[in-house]
Amino acid sequence: MEKRPVSQASDYSTSPLKSEGGTSTTTKETAVLGSSELFNENGLRFIPMPTPDPKDPLNMPNWQKWTAIIVLCLFGSLGLAAEVVIGGLIPVFVLEYSGVDPVSVLSDPTTAARVGSGDPLSILPPGVTAKVTLVQVALLATVPQIANGISGYILIPLSVAIGRRPVLIVTAVAAWAGGFWAGASTSLGSHIAARVLHGLGAGSVEALLPLIVQDMVFIHQRARATAAVIASQGVFIVILGVTGPYLAAHYTWRWIYWITSVLGVIVWVLIMVLVPETKWTRSKEELSGLAVYPLAQGENRPRLDAEKYGPRTRWTDYGVFQNGVHWREALVGIVEPLQVSFYPSVLLMVVMNTVFLMISSATAQTITFALLAAGIPFEWTGISSLPSIVGTVLIYFLGGSVADKLALKITRLNGGQREPEHLLPNMSISFLMGIAGCFIFGIAAENNLSPALLLFGNFLILLGSLTLLTTSNVFIIESYPQKANSVIVSVSSLKIISSFFLSTQATTWLAELGSLRLFAIFAELLIVVSLSIPVLYFFGKRMRMWTSGGVKA
Repeated sequence: MEKRPVSQASDYSTSPLKSEGGTSTTTKETAVLGSSELFNENGLRFIPMPTPDPKDPLNMPNWQKWTAIIVLCLFGSLGLAAEVVIGGLIPVFVLEYSGVDPVSVLSDPTTAARVGSGDPLSILPPGVTAKVTLVQVALLATVPQIANGISGYILIPLSVAIGRRPVLIVTAVAAWAGGFWAGASTSLGSHIAARVLHGLGAGSVEALLPLIVQDMVFIHQRARATAAVIASQGVFIVILGVTGPYLAAHYTWRWIYWITSVLGVIVWVLIMVLVPETKWTRSKEELSGLAVYPLAQGENRPRLDAEKYGPRTRWTDYGVFQNGVHWREALVGIVEPLQVSFYPSVLLMVVMNTVFLMISSATAQTITFALLAAGIPFEWTGISSLPSIVGTVLIYFLGGSVADKLALKITRLNGGQREPEHLLPNMSISFLMGIAGCFIFGIAAENNLSPALLLFGNFLILLGSLTLLTTSNVFIIESYPQKANSVIVSVSSLKIISSFFLSTQATTWLAELGSLRLFAIFAELLIVVSLSIPVLYFFGKRMRMWTSGGVKA
């Protein structure tokens, strides 16, 4: 297959370009990479600028793009649903690995009153001593996170070397294989090992999926597409979250793994059939939306030239290794994430997401105990998943359409000049919801108040976390488009690794501090971290100039 020529920045700065009108122009202006002119006299511009090659992922038909995104939504929702739901089954595993039949205890109506002390180990019947610690059991909920975080440093460079598609296919296998293993495990050690494999498979959800999405869509569509992937997660979280405790209380927790794994095999087949290869090398000029290729008068993207570049075929879309193997680029993909971790914008996104992820994990692990203490039978504690369906529906609009429109509005007010910092006002909303949610959840759990208050607090924390996740992924890719692989790896992996050690202690802190003090501390952390948003809004462009330089415009 003929390779598309890639313009290099050093050559481009001394070479004339074809402008929209077809005339040759050269200017000496330098634009900060990540900043771009989103509007011109022809209206909305396409950024990144697509090429004339029909095989360019940006030139795929919209139906093909959104079909692939829907399949990615299914894969992402299944992968993360198993992680979230298992956090709500901590009481089950405390019983299971202490030699007590979970069904006999959880179906006992006196169990809810006994847990009213707030100590998670009070789930054990009188006279029974715990054979495992809370930290050990919590590993079932948190160890997939650390595996997820570490996998990002492997999966993304590998996707640079051999393509996104083969990596996605292999990780999908690891996800459902880990599920079958967990369902068949006979000891805590084996169960934890299976969760590690599952976490490695689900690692592509955090790191690889945002890159595949950004490969296919333009920057003015990214928030909506990214929000769709995140919003879809709520469907499976609610289904498994509601049915999981019921299955554990009346049958066995193993059914949760078997159901998700069977569905995982189905989605794996859909990935092989419907998700195309999207890896594509672009120059700095194309990433900034400059007219590297001739444009006809009044047009904002080049016309396709199948005669010169070859047509799009099923093999170019759905084959593997069709673009060759690039191990040198992969080596850069291993080293560069460590370098960009020290960029101010990247570091702040890591800190913000770490705090929210820690709080979300702590909420998932403690809400079951809080509902039991409020008098809800264990088999109905799955109602803790109900906020997920509302939150994930809202995130599609709040983190998607609304975020895109708000950013476009600020861009117009800025004279059509698009800056990644225009997305930051959405993050302020995230922190307001998270802070309010922590106080409401902490007060309700401490005083055994109405379960409705617990669910509302959980809903605010969830919505704040999802809004931040969506906005920060789009923001960091727009800030460093030439290093999108590296910044996504850095943010997604570091936030998971750093929050893992804190999340593992959540149930221990709950027993020592109580719900109110614990979640008040979380709220204070959010307040402190949120103070970085105005700093980033006003000085973020200057920081980008220092760290990534500019491009000749």
